Amino acid sequence: MLLARLMSASGLRDVVRADAEEARERTVRRWFFIVLAATAVGLTLQRGFEAHHTTFPIFRQSFHHLVEGRDLYAAYPAEQGGEPQDRFKYSPTAALLFAPFAIWSIPVGLLLWNLFNAFALAKVLDRLLPRPDSTIALWLTYPALFHSMQSSSSNGVMAAIIIGAFLLIEGGRLTAGAIAVATGALFKIFPIAAAAFALFQPRRWRFASVLAAALVIGLALPLLVTPPETLLAQFQSWRGMLSSDAGDLLFGDSVMRLARAALRERFENWPMQMFGAAMLMLPVALRPHQWHERKFRELFLCSVLVFVVIFNHQAEHPSFVIAAAGVAIWFVQSRLTVVRVVVLGLCLASIEPLGYALAWLLMQMDLYGLKMPRLETTTSEYERVLNN
Repeated sequence: MLLARLMSASGLRDVVRADAEEARERTVRRWFFIVLAATAVGLTLQRGFEAHHTTFPIFRQSFHHLVEGRDLYAAYPAEQGGEPQDRFKYSPTAALLFAPFAIWSIPVGLLLWNLFNAFALAKVLDRLLPRPDSTIALWLTYPALFHSMQSSSSNGVMAAIIIGAFLLIEGGRLTAGAIAVATGALFKIFPIAAAAFALFQPRRWRFASVLAAALVIGLALPLLVTPPETLLAQFQSWRGMLSSDAGDLLFGDSVMRLARAALRERFENWPMQMFGAAMLMLPVALRPHQWHERKFRELFLCSVLVFVVIFNHQAEHPSFVIAAAGVAIWFVQSRLTVVRVVVLGLCLASIEPLGYALAWLLMQMDLYGLKMPRLETTTSEYERVLNN
């Protein structure tokens, strides 16, 4: 009888403790979304009335230029108040898709844009990870998301599209996943890397055909608002601008810049980019017996999120929200090691691209099945320490 009472009391204490931890997690989570919404509003007040802030005005005007039949890729300093080199660099389809944010005044459109960037990424992280891992990952991603919103960039949306495509493909919704990948690629080329997630699916060739069709239809969408000959001229102008950028030997905040500084040599980007792509895909090719493991596929997602930034020759500080999402997912799902904690610290301190390049190497080691020295705790235990 006494033993039964003791066991009952012990069980009750465990339930109370679990309820208390869950309540604390909900509070921390609630504060995250309050801070996120307040950040979007605050940054809109900061940027929405600044004459020298050009990023969102360029996005906004691209839709109007498309409808008016004006060259999307020319400089419009009188409209944008920026430098002559500040101009629209996305596809004509991207200009069309900015319509929901372009029909409003700049402050209203910018607020909607900031909220969309912030909550799109938060939503997919929440769908991907269980609690409390998702709450920790959201807070780890927040500093980079803040910088992305401060610049009014599209990188929060790009991260959300890549993770969203992974979730759709994992759920067997290949058509929706292909459309998501195509949408990202029509904004910036690198989200096409998310197509690699379909390699783990038995109907991968169906996915490829739907993706190709989605890209073709997407490229033709601007015909809804502009005639064919004007759209063809826009593509020619876009191609000329991309060719000019490719010939400028831009290195951005990429591993190519690190290599250039270390070797003190000038070289083209593509050899290192091809090498990085081969390193990205090698564990997938070598370990097909692990394709069925969700952990392996999620780790590959993390690697892709970091890869598309650190090997991007045009990566900038706001771009790293994409890589930060990958690092956050990887960290909360890994056992703690001294090395992982130090690398996370470098990423949180915005030591770019070095911190993220080191994180990517650790991810690749995990994909190859190589072991790292461990601390005497796991991430779940670490989370309990934080709660206390």
